[in-house]
Amino acid sequence: TLFQKLWLFIVSALIIGNFSSCKDEEESNGNGSVSENDRTCIILNQGNFNEANGSISVIDKNGEITNQVYKTANGHHLAAIIESGFIDRGKMFIICNNEDKVEALNLSDFKRLFTIKGIITPRYGTVADGYLFVTSVPDWYTPEGRVYKVDIAAAEIDTFIELDGQPEGITTLNGKIVVGEGNKVKLINPTTLAVEKTVKVPSALNVKHFTKDADNNIWASLSGYDENYNAFGGITRLDFSKDSVDNYTQLDNFAGEGHLSVNPSKTAILYRTISGAYTENEKSGIGSYDIATQSAKEIVEGDGFYGFNVDPKSGDIYTANINGWITNSTLLIYDAQGNAKSTDETVGVGACRFIFQ
Repeated sequence: TLFQKLWLFIVSALIIGNFSSCKDEEESNGNGSVSENDRTCIILNQGNFNEANGSISVIDKNGEITNQVYKTANGHHLAAIIESGFIDRGKMFIICNNEDKVEALNLSDFKRLFTIKGIITPRYGTVADGYLFVTSVPDWYTPEGRVYKVDIAAAEIDTFIELDGQPEGITTLNGKIVVGEGNKVKLINPTTLAVEKTVKVPSALNVKHFTKDADNNIWASLSGYDENYNAFGGITRLDFSKDSVDNYTQLDNFAGEGHLSVNPSKTAILYRTISGAYTENEKSGIGSYDIATQSAKEIVEGDGFYGFNVDPKSGDIYTANINGWITNSTLLIYDAQGNAKSTDETVGVGACRFIFQ
């Protein structure tokens, strides 16, 4: 399929890039540890595929960066690449592949609490009903996927459910699980794992990630590729009283991976523009969609962006130039209007997820 060809292209590009003199991340720009009360942002550095050198960096209230906090806390490297992570009730869950595992850390000091193995190509996660739910793509060459249910108390996999499409992002709504599978979104009961509602999106698009507005409405990113492998897509608000969406908005230069964030008032949805920062420092940007006016504009222009997030207190936009995956990433911070605030600090290889406490 077109998606499979595109995925092979991306993986090949990453592998080629990884053979280029990749430098290890600096051990630390700070003192090796940052107290929980002093942190402002936790940065998950994906690492590169061949090296499996994912790592965690922390920014404190003074703007000082401390790298390799996982290694400092646990005495060894993470030894994986990081796809995603999130915080829930004093724990931080780090979802990794190569090797496939989920690490549960004590949020106060980043020490490992337990490791979950056996989830094939884990992607993203959320917690509901006291369980951890993780999306999975067992085989990129087939359209199917899974959602694994993990018993946090027992630190073991409970079960999994099969999906007809490859899932990425996952979230919750009123205690239920929301997950995409191809061109559908499913609302799942976390206790019974029964599908309670299915909403279809335009057939040429796949559901990627989710965010919530000020009224607790869920918005989903949708993306697809044309015959020339060019990404296109946009966003839609989900209404689970309907069987299909009727308010899809296509956005110019929408990046294919579809990560979303919101401004502090949750009245605007932010997204990455221009997909192509995988092998070189290609042009990238951050766009903003105003929900009330239904208008969009690019507010940040830069190079080599891969992931981003918005500080829910200040509205500052955190991203990084991943520098072609062959060296440490350069942290980039912009204010809510897109004015640069930081351009020269380095974090780990492939900085991709920015988590605020």
